[in-house]
Amino acid sequence: MRSTSFLNIDLTALDRNITAIRGLISPHCDLCAVVKADGYGLGAPRIARQLAASGASMLAVYSIGQAEAISAAGVTTPQLILMPVREIETGGECHRLLLAGRLHLVVHGQAHALELAAIAEQLGGGPIPVHLEVDTGMSRGGATVDEAGRTLACIADERRLRLAGVFTHFSDSRRDAVRTHDQMDLFERLLCDHALHIPADAIVHVANSHAVFRDPRFHRTMIRTGLAWTGLAHLSDGAGEPSDSGASDGLSLESIVRWESSIVHTKEVDRDVAVGYGSLWKAGRPSRLGVVPIGYFDGYPVAAHTRDDRWIRVMSETSAGTRSWEVPVVGAVNMDQVVVDLTDVPPSLAYGEGFIGMTAEVYGSRPSARNYLPRVAGAIGAHAYELLCRLNPRIPRRYVGEASGVVGADVRITRQSPGIMTG
Repeated sequence: MRSTSFLNIDLTALDRNITAIRGLISPHCDLCAVVKADGYGLGAPRIARQLAASGASMLAVYSIGQAEAISAAGVTTPQLILMPVREIETGGECHRLLLAGRLHLVVHGQAHALELAAIAEQLGGGPIPVHLEVDTGMSRGGATVDEAGRTLACIADERRLRLAGVFTHFSDSRRDAVRTHDQMDLFERLLCDHALHIPADAIVHVANSHAVFRDPRFHRTMIRTGLAWTGLAHLSDGAGEPSDSGASDGLSLESIVRWESSIVHTKEVDRDVAVGYGSLWKAGRPSRLGVVPIGYFDGYPVAAHTRDDRWIRVMSETSAGTRSWEVPVVGAVNMDQVVVDLTDVPPSLAYGEGFIGMTAEVYGSRPSARNYLPRVAGAIGAHAYELLCRLNPRIPRRYVGEASGVVGADVRITRQSPGIMTG
């Protein structure tokens, strides 16, 4: 089926983002790139290959299936599975990765540690490298602070487990400095109180993207970054609320994502003519409307507001270069189409009926543009992550500037950072 839109994913920009992030941390601090949910909808295998080539020393995924997909792409960088793993197939891909020292599992409590020890006994080979997650206030996965000490002692006693890391996760490092430092205080007291059960080479990691920007205190021996490598970690990503972290204000991060479609139909309507389901918008003047063939099936947000709070950039190629206009999305978002107001866009002889075939940039990469993905997210009360993950897999991903310079090349990553290999 011919696609009506595509995603441009700039891997050279991704590489520059990693370089910029590395410039903030110590040369001795490792970088773990989070590539959950198929690399936030951008294609985890291809993204992981570039992240590994750009210097990521570890990749974090959520599930066994995600780890296997990345390994199948030829990426040999160690992976950390964040969800509680309770079963591993003997002889399967994850078993092979464990034996090769390229898979780390997260322990979520004392009982879970015993389960993993039993799995390790069944699988054979060396001890499984595990990271203990400490719940300091996220109240999601991980062991409570009270249970964490007992779990560390349990891991130390289990010959089939090796403590490769200890970490926590901040609940609001973008907006709440006090809570973030309180969580860190709690975590550091735990590390001090139970230092005898934490090997010297264990990785200590707490910083997510905004915590990396907030304070070097959070860098420890490894950082975990997800939104930052996409270039979309900004002061008002999410719901448009300001951050006090200084996130990326002084850091040159670039969005790696552009979503493009085109104008496929136009019509002229009179003043006061209603547009779309529910008549949410009426023309305030004689207007020219255009149809862009993307909708909520593709992942474009519905957000039934009456004001013009979503914008698409229309581009026209001329002999003098590219001209562009920001035009509002008007009326309800449909399953597979939206309507934009083209009244202020001049027709061009280069396009059918003056407009058919013009490029419609749905999400742009310029922070100042109204179709910049975090701005769209803020306008509808969503988060940049959410809009990325909504993007339908049917939309072709077009990668620019892969590690080898050739899209689809078989790039083998061999870099391993100290303290990550199993014994």
